[in-house]
Amino acid sequence: MRRFFDWLEDRSGYRAWLKTALDEPVPGGASWAFVFGSVITFVLVLQIVTGLVLASYYSPSSTTAWASVAYVQDQVTLGWLVRGLHSKGASAMVVVTGLHMLQVFVYGAYKKPRELNWLVGLAMFGLILAFALTGYLLPWDQKGYNATKVATSLMGAVPGVGRWLQGFVQGGNDYGNLTLTRFYTAHVLLLPGALLALLGLHLSLFRRHGVTPRWGKSKQTLARTTQPFWPDQLLRDAVAMVIAIGFLVGLVVLSHGAELSAPADPSKPYEARPEWYFLPLFQLLKYFKGGLTLVGSMVLPGLFTLLLAALPFVDRSPGTDPARRRGVLLAFFAGVATVVVLGVLARRADDKNPAFKKHVAEATLAAHIARAYVKEHGFPQSARVPTTVRELEVALRKPVDPNDPVARVEAVWKDKCLGCHPVAGVGDGEAPDLAGYGTRAWIEAFLRNPSAPQFYGRSKTFIKEGMKQVVGTDAELGALTEFVYALQGPELAPDVDTAKADAGRELYASDRMQCTNCHSLEGREEGDGPNLGGRGSRAYLLEVLKDPGQAWLYGVKNDMPAFANKLPPADLEALVDRVLAMRKVPMK
Repeated sequence: MRRFFDWLEDRSGYRAWLKTALDEPVPGGASWAFVFGSVITFVLVLQIVTGLVLASYYSPSSTTAWASVAYVQDQVTLGWLVRGLHSKGASAMVVVTGLHMLQVFVYGAYKKPRELNWLVGLAMFGLILAFALTGYLLPWDQKGYNATKVATSLMGAVPGVGRWLQGFVQGGNDYGNLTLTRFYTAHVLLLPGALLALLGLHLSLFRRHGVTPRWGKSKQTLARTTQPFWPDQLLRDAVAMVIAIGFLVGLVVLSHGAELSAPADPSKPYEARPEWYFLPLFQLLKYFKGGLTLVGSMVLPGLFTLLLAALPFVDRSPGTDPARRRGVLLAFFAGVATVVVLGVLARRADDKNPAFKKHVAEATLAAHIARAYVKEHGFPQSARVPTTVRELEVALRKPVDPNDPVARVEAVWKDKCLGCHPVAGVGDGEAPDLAGYGTRAWIEAFLRNPSAPQFYGRSKTFIKEGMKQVVGTDAELGALTEFVYALQGPELAPDVDTAKADAGRELYASDRMQCTNCHSLEGREEGDGPNLGGRGSRAYLLEVLKDPGQAWLYGVKNDMPAFANKLPPADLEALVDRVLAMRKVPMK
């Protein structure tokens, strides 16, 4: 190895470069306050690596982009992890860059002779936000499509050049292939080149002027405590990088990748919301409507940016001690607080808006349906990806009555059903989550913990009087699940394992399980719990919708409204179809 490194040194002179990098003096010694620059560089490298992986699968066309992203997210081995790291990495870049700028401000590292480096850092932050904006559109889903459309429409409001600028960015009068390819080009070629160039300049200026030490230390103290970058500061930087990647991986695992809404469809309404770092601007626009839109979208953000750029030239306070820069610090933190408050207000407004929350539930359901369909049946070449239960029925070639009052049934489904029943974890109702309803996975999860939040955990009545979890081995629970699954009948459960279901029936009847203490299988025989005869079948679900308070069903424990006198028979049948279609929606 020594001979190899000697050979490499002779050809490249790498030891001198390495010495220069590791021997960089750190006045005042190593500090955790100096780690943010290295973490930003580390996350940027992570973005480049994950971006290259994603680019190898991505198809930049309005007809194939969403399908290629869905394929990565749902079918490529660890594709969800790579895409999640890239998505969460964008947020991490914003957060860590903000923390780095905050540290630079508090330490007064923007003051003479470091004014130019402050300006370069601001420009880099602008490019990071541009990365986020251009990357938002690339999945070509409803969320990114509509949010980016709002952003480009704001460009059109710029006096004089607005129309031309909007048309140039869009590649025409409306969104299409040219829009996507231009955003893709900017995201993978133009912006990376510009950011890497500015990063090189930033590091060069940083090495020229060195680290800005903490205030309050004399020259003698700084000289005595100065240390080289290696090993103490590098160790702190490495620890910070490990914490950053650990935090990112944790976030991605908890969310199982990045969000992907239904395919972009201009014909369907969608209430667009930007990512969290653009929420302050979104909230600001609420106060400047009509002819004042330009003030909220361009003038005030532009003034805020100009003030930040002018900071090194207007701050004439002596030294870097914060105590001598109270006015500047107060103005800076007031601006930061304003941005934070605007973001919080935007989030709270949505959290308190029932109509928006219902819209989010519907949009999440549409995404689940689309992704589940494409994963199982592939991406249709000549038809739209189904995003509603009705479209799913048609796509699966299920018979549809042409006289079915679709509009009325859909209104009931959205207003009555989704208002109480969450779908795949989306929704605040107290009723059970309908995603995967009637499948083996749903039944077994219910048996294991009926008081879980996805079932009856939000119902105060059930918690007091409801069913307790079934205790048994995995084999016993599997057999009991098969038995309950078989109760739906051959139409909905054609693949029943008969031997396993029979074993489950024996367990059901056993004294140890005590199922028969509450449930019956005979006719409409009453019990403390609902009668399980034909449970989950079309006929059973129809009776539940007509009147779940019937004595043989949920009786006095029932909280669900009866629809027998509210809807005609055809509409009730249609609602049963919608409940059964939830079997195709993956459980969270």
